[in-house]
Amino acid sequence: MYLEYWNLKEKPFENTPDPKFLYASAAHEEALTRMSYCIEENRGAAMLTGEYGSGKTLLTRALLKKLLQEGNKYKVALIVNPSFASNDFLREIIFQFDSVLLKGTKLKLIHSLNELLYRSMNEGKKTVVIVDEAQAIKSRSMFEELRLLLNFQMNDKFLLTLLLVGQPELIRKIDRLPQFKQRLATTYHLTGFGEEDVAKYIDYRCRVAGGDSELFSPATVKMITKGTRGIPRSINTMCELSLLQGMFEEKKVIDEDVVGKVLEEVYI
Repeated sequence: MYLEYWNLKEKPFENTPDPKFLYASAAHEEALTRMSYCIEENRGAAMLTGEYGSGKTLLTRALLKKLLQEGNKYKVALIVNPSFASNDFLREIIFQFDSVLLKGTKLKLIHSLNELLYRSMNEGKKTVVIVDEAQAIKSRSMFEELRLLLNFQMNDKFLLTLLLVGQPELIRKIDRLPQFKQRLATTYHLTGFGEEDVAKYIDYRCRVAGGDSELFSPATVKMITKGTRGIPRSINTMCELSLLQGMFEEKKVIDEDVVGKVLEEVYI
C-alpha cells in the first residue's frame, strides 16, 4: 500500500524469516559463529535462546541457507514443531534426510537412523538436526530422546549435531536436566538491540527493500528503541505502522510526530 509512496521495491519490515533481511549485529554474528563452530567441529549440541521476536528463527534460517549453499556437504533436518511423540520425531528426522516415511518399532527407527548417519559420514557429509521452538517440548522423556541422539558417535566425533533454538523457558528446562546440559558444547542468548544497532537495523532493512536508508529521522531511533526494547519483531511492527502513518500524513521522512502517534495507538 505504501511501497510506491516511499519508493520501496518490497516491504522492509515484514515479520517473516527471510535471511536477506538479517542485520548482522555483533550479537547475531557471534551466535551464528558459535552454531557454525559446533557443526564444523562435530561438537554434538548447541543451544540458542532469546526473547520472543529477538531474531532466533531468522538467524536459524540464515544458518540453514548457509549450510545448503555448501552443496552436498551437509544433510539438515529442520523441526519447526517439536511437539511430536518420540517415534514420530525420529520418523520426521529420517523423512527429512531420506524422503522415506518409515513405519515399525522404535528399534527399527533407531537402526535406520544409525545406518543413515554412518552412510552420511562415509560420504563425507555432516548431519545436522535443528529444533526450532524447542521450549514447546513438554515432556522430560522427549528431552531424553534428544539427548540419546548424541550417542550416535565415533571415538573422536559425533555423527550428528543437534541445535536447540527457543525462548528463555528453554534455559530453565535444560537447567533441570544436568545430563543434557553437560552435552551442550556452546550456548548463546540473544537480547534486544541498543540504540546504535536499532538505527543500523532500520537503515539496513530499508536499503535491502530498495529504499532510502534515511526514511526514519535520527530523532525517531531513541523513541523506537525505548518503545520496543530493541526487539526486532517489535521494531518491525513499529516501523511498518510508521511508514503507513507517514504516508497518510504525506511526510517526506518518518519523524517524531509520526512515531509518537504509533506509540500511542499500538501496544508492543
